[in-house]
Amino acid sequence: MTEKKQVKLTGQQVLQAYGAEQAKLQVVQQRRQSLQQLMGETIAGEQSLKEVEKSSKDQKIMVSLGAGVYAEAKLESNKNVKTGLGGGVLINTTVEKALKELAKRKEEIQKDLDAVQQEETVVLQNLNNLGLAIESARKKAQQSEE
Repeated sequence: MTEKKQVKLTGQQVLQAYGAEQAKLQVVQQRRQSLQQLMGETIAGEQSLKEVEKSSKDQKIMVSLGAGVYAEAKLESNKNVKTGLGGGVLINTTVEKALKELAKRKEEIQKDLDAVQQEETVVLQNLNNLGLAIESARKKAQQSEE
């Protein structure tokens, strides 16, 4: 059985720990927001690929260029697409393979989101505990002044 050890911290140490946990919470929340955005982009890509797959060759489609700008284009194939490897490098792949890759990516993002959620919960618990310790110390200090 694990024995709990009691650690005594100065008021300054508790305040520093609270500040550190607040900073950690901001980082964790930013990470969560980034992952949620990435998940949204991945889902949108998946939905777009499914629409391409349903479309016919030579069908006109609207292609997002970003920032609310679209271009009309003619679909050359509803079976093949290009996927980015990064650094401006594109490779040819089938819609089926691209959809499988996006499904894998969604699973990985979800795992990361779950881990970030757990970390956020721990940080929030730490903040709550430290906040209670600060409040308790403040009340004791007030009582000793009286």
